[in-house]
Amino acid sequence: MKKHVSKFTGKEIVSYIIYILVSVIGIISFQHFMRNQKYNEMLIVLMIVWCGNLLIGALRFKRRVIMVLFDACIFLFLITRVLIPALQGECWWIRYSENANSFATYAILLSLVSIGGGELLVELLEKFNIRRKKKKNRRRKMDKQLLIKVVRLILIVCMICFFIRETDKLLFMRGRTYEEYFSSYYSTLPFWIYFPAGCMSYFLCILLALKPSKRESFVWLLIYIMSAIPMLKIGLRNPIILNCIFAFVYYVLRDSLEKDIEKKWIGKKEKIIIVCAIPIMILSMGALNYIRAGKSVDLSASNLVVDFAYKQGTTYDTVLQGYTYEDMIPMKNKKIYTLGALTDDFFYNSIGKKIFKLDDIGEGNCLRQVYNGHTFSHSISYVVLGSDYIAGNGRGSSYIIENYIDWGYPGVVLFSLFLGMVCGIIPIFFRNNWIFATIGLNTITSIFFTPRAESTAFVTFLISYKFWMCIIGCIILYGVLTVVLDRRKVK
Repeated sequence: MKKHVSKFTGKEIVSYIIYILVSVIGIISFQHFMRNQKYNEMLIVLMIVWCGNLLIGALRFKRRVIMVLFDACIFLFLITRVLIPALQGECWWIRYSENANSFATYAILLSLVSIGGGELLVELLEKFNIRRKKKKNRRRKMDKQLLIKVVRLILIVCMICFFIRETDKLLFMRGRTYEEYFSSYYSTLPFWIYFPAGCMSYFLCILLALKPSKRESFVWLLIYIMSAIPMLKIGLRNPIILNCIFAFVYYVLRDSLEKDIEKKWIGKKEKIIIVCAIPIMILSMGALNYIRAGKSVDLSASNLVVDFAYKQGTTYDTVLQGYTYEDMIPMKNKKIYTLGALTDDFFYNSIGKKIFKLDDIGEGNCLRQVYNGHTFSHSISYVVLGSDYIAGNGRGSSYIIENYIDWGYPGVVLFSLFLGMVCGIIPIFFRNNWIFATIGLNTITSIFFTPRAESTAFVTFLISYKFWMCIIGCIILYGVLTVVLDRRKVK
């Protein structure tokens, strides 16, 4: 084995220089301003570090697209809540307490630095790879088109079941309010509908991981985006936003693999669609705030954008609340909130409940979620909202506050470093075999929601029996069909 070190490009060298300078100067400056209680200056430093991350991502956009979009979500969910009041001349740091705001902004800054470091660390390790002598591969080459046909057929069935499940939700919501969905909805569909519906996203990622044609990929991605419309009608914006981001990232990843300029996935048409879609989506999502509450939309386009950004930043308030009410959280010392989503998914799935003889904690807002569950979102919502939480309202969560409550600032730094490495590893996985590519794509479906969701929610699929049943099922079906087709050829 011989160590092979690839040459560093100019953009890579510039990236490392920018990262080191911005990170070191940013942390030192922020700490100085924090000690002297200069809050607007702290916010300026935070924005410089965020812009530094964005610039690093722009230098190699196709390679760092996931990090760039993750940073964009941090801006939307965590920074806009303080940036907008600051630009309007308000004293944003007096909400809850000055200490809480100092903590929140410093934790976000450390997270941004660590995410950028994680991305660059993966790229650096990729440079110092090990060249192995290529061995003759005597294994039979996989018939990708046959596997695509198998997965396509299964996906059609799963997609039909998924739309049936979403229709069931819409029927339930007739005459009910948005909050009642979270407090009262419980699926009564038969297993043969509910189970395939839950596997839809897994089979979609498997199919896309096999890298079908651009036309087929477009059709499936369009259907995937449309599959979030029922939830949008109920009042949930997040699914359709995440589905659109997923489609965009997939196009960028496929485009990065295509060397032929004429076969590029993102051409003029795609760029025009993206440019037109972004403002339309922002305005639509902003208007939904009022439509969902039964109010008329009487704001100008610019004010609607500002209003949308400010209200999406409510997650920043959740971070402040977690810091302020930490000592009031029920059974806090018996839970690790960073692993909350994984813990609940492991113990309270249909198999886990039987093995460990546990009662169901339910799907909506309830006291069993607060005391028996392990997710921070239910705990903080109950502390802050009380009876309103039981009625269906909630505060959500954020990896920032979960990591801090579990392990302090070191927890924020280490988990953010992990997030950055995940952002860097996914493009590598996508270039790999279809199983690794499937894992990468499944991660993309929910990782961008991490700034306002549970820390490990985006990897819960890895311990889901459904996911591995889908993978193993595809392998078995492919193997059986291969044997059958081989026998026919012999005859």
